[in-house]
Amino acid sequence: MNTTFTSDPTPERNEYLMKIAYRRVRFQKHAIVYFIVCSVISLLCLIEGGKVPVDLWWAWGIGLGIHGIVAYGFVFDERKATEDEYRKLIREENKA
Repeated sequence: MNTTFTSDPTPERNEYLMKIAYRRVRFQKHAIVYFIVCSVISLLCLIEGGKVPVDLWWAWGIGLGIHGIVAYGFVFDERKATEDEYRKLIREENKA
């Protein structure tokens, strides 16, 4: 009996999951930088007697939101779609 705990042994699948993990970590870093930079700039504006740069928060926030959607896979995943289409074609071919 093999008691070794391993993930999916196929290297292609592991590379794919690593790419997903990498995209998510990059998004998380982007979010941290967004909050730090926007907060510091807003604080400096308030100290100088100005107003909070809402346009900065919104503009960068929209970009951050798109980055999050891509990072967490809510948009078209070409590899998964290709695999699904391939399985569909195999099923159709087997029925014929």
